[in-house]
Amino acid sequence: MVSTPVTDEIPATAADILANVRALTPVVREEAEATNAQGFLTDRMREALRTAGAYRVGFSRRHGGPEMSLTDQTRMVEAVATADAGIAWNVAVLAATGFYAGRLGDAAFAELYPSLDLPTCGSFHPKGQAVEVPGGYRVTGRWRFGSGIRSADRIVAGVEVQRDGEPVHKPDGSVLTMGVWLPTEQVTLLDDWHVVGLRGSGSQGYTVTDAFVPADHSFDRFFAPTAAADPLNKHVELPFYSMAGISVGLAQHAVDLATSHLRDRKPSDRQLTLLGEAASYTRAARSLVLDGMRAIDEQIFTDGVVPDELTMARGDAPMAQEFTRVVLDRCGEILGAQVVYDSFPFERLVRDSVGVTAHASTWRSRWTSVGRTMVSAGAGR
Repeated sequence: MVSTPVTDEIPATAADILANVRALTPVVREEAEATNAQGFLTDRMREALRTAGAYRVGFSRRHGGPEMSLTDQTRMVEAVATADAGIAWNVAVLAATGFYAGRLGDAAFAELYPSLDLPTCGSFHPKGQAVEVPGGYRVTGRWRFGSGIRSADRIVAGVEVQRDGEPVHKPDGSVLTMGVWLPTEQVTLLDDWHVVGLRGSGSQGYTVTDAFVPADHSFDRFFAPTAAADPLNKHVELPFYSMAGISVGLAQHAVDLATSHLRDRKPSDRQLTLLGEAASYTRAARSLVLDGMRAIDEQIFTDGVVPDELTMARGDAPMAQEFTRVVLDRCGEILGAQVVYDSFPFERLVRDSVGVTAHASTWRSRWTSVGRTMVSAGAGR
């Protein structure tokens, strides 16, 4: 948890931010080892991303933000992942700051976000407990996977609301689950992020006990799609789609390593075939992911329209990760025996790919949801 100074010296347009983050690739490479070793962003990396504008991409134009499209957010995440997936994970998570902030009322927004460059992290599983009290809630909970928490100025958490000892239900019968902004000074970080892959994501757990949260520092975690909302706040799932760019960036990183390796020697036809195949899988993953982002963007950036269920039911992230596994296999064969050494950069790609596969967005069960939506909608896409 950090405290970022308020400043206006940050690029304002989505195009400028995307260009700035892409230009950070050398810095990402330089900071990757230290980030991986300590398990969270280095000070230099965190500040470079802030100065580039990476944390403000999800803020609406209404709030003075760039309102970057999902397509460009995904490109931004991919660009970082071509140098390091752990740092890219931070970018994808902390870029969701504007989504959370966009659910606040005007007064709470002004209080919590005097600057658009206050990165926000959070976890919604398992759910904590929020007991209704006058003016707000008393919150207690323990959450896992608080990615980016050591670099965040604001922390949110998922809670189930209770009143008089009983869960509060919404009109549809579901339990009211809120996202709440926790008082950061009362948050305790857990020393539980000791993992094989994505070490640099800093996905530590955290706890609070009986912390007071004002009522206006909260939002309905599972709000219904809202046509009148700002584009990036129309649907609850929108902040998570850009994470597919990490798989694409991992694949490109592997292809870059293999290409560089072959340029220094006389490659065999087998190696050239493997390289061409890996490059094709990488392009296929990128095209698949960006095609999905463009389809969603077309709907959310149309006034009065929310994305339909078929458009939102994407199986692109698990498929992109499937392609990435193929790319790593082909590039591993090209690179030969050196891939077994932990001093060789390829080993981190393999470990980070394991970390990506562990995330729910890449699970094959996503395809079950896609199929169910296709059948219930009576159409296929």
